[in-house]
Amino acid sequence: MNIGVIGGGSIGLLASGYLSRTHSVTLYVKREEQKKKFDTHQLQIINSSESYNNLTINVQQISDLNDEACFLICVKQGNLNEIIPFLENVPSHTPLLFLQNGMGHIHKIEKLPHPIYLGSVDHGARRVNDYQVEHLGKGKIRLASFSGNKEELINIINALNSNLFPIEMVDNWKILLVNKLIINAVINPLTALFDVPNRSIVENEYIHYLAKNLCKEAASVLGLDGEAAWQRIQEVAINTGLNTSSMRADIKQYRQTEIEAITGYILENSDTDLPYTSFIYHSILAIQRERVSHS
Repeated sequence: MNIGVIGGGSIGLLASGYLSRTHSVTLYVKREEQKKKFDTHQLQIINSSESYNNLTINVQQISDLNDEACFLICVKQGNLNEIIPFLENVPSHTPLLFLQNGMGHIHKIEKLPHPIYLGSVDHGARRVNDYQVEHLGKGKIRLASFSGNKEELINIINALNSNLFPIEMVDNWKILLVNKLIINAVINPLTALFDVPNRSIVENEYIHYLAKNLCKEAASVLGLDGEAAWQRIQEVAINTGLNTSSMRADIKQYRQTEIEAITGYILENSDTDLPYTSFIYHSILAIQRERVSHS
């Protein structure tokens, strides 16, 4: 299958690498500098147990989208506005698989005429440089139909799924995204604010206190069982204990975070005051402004 992967960040590189083992993959990137790196280097996945070197992919700039069997859109929320005009030129029958954190992108993509599928990514990954990605923790990609045909989604998953890169279908896209959203809304901003690994959500009693209250507020807005959500958050924090959350990585590397699409979405959809959520939201924005403005 000819697969287009849009976005040369950690998840885009990871997906491109694993899918290239059995498919023809074209990675579409924004920066000419990254594209040129692949003139002299091949994609590498660095794993704790083994590495996959010299993975063959084609690399093009986003402005040169070709016809593909499907596209995996792996850019962060903040970059979707730049990508959508290019997607509008893709044939309307082409399936688009969106793999973003948060839910702020729903209103941006719902007018696209394509079959749209929404996904949640559980993998831990860190981009080492423009052509190397470190696979920190094996997970799954879960996909649900938003405006597409479930039979088509089953066919896509059957084609892309593998033991090394498992992909599975779930029935309800909203349940899929809100369950991931509440995890991101607790772990990501707290680990970014205090510059700690994920396990500190459980191990540091003061961060633990803040995390539990963030969970309670988010669950009330998202219509989730607060106790069940809190148990899941703690499990994820323990299972990914030494990992650096994506928001913490963004802050450390002077990049814009996804706070608007995660915590901002919760605040926008609340009818009551959320003191812990509001504090975290403004704290991350304050840090982001200071670091980005001095970068």
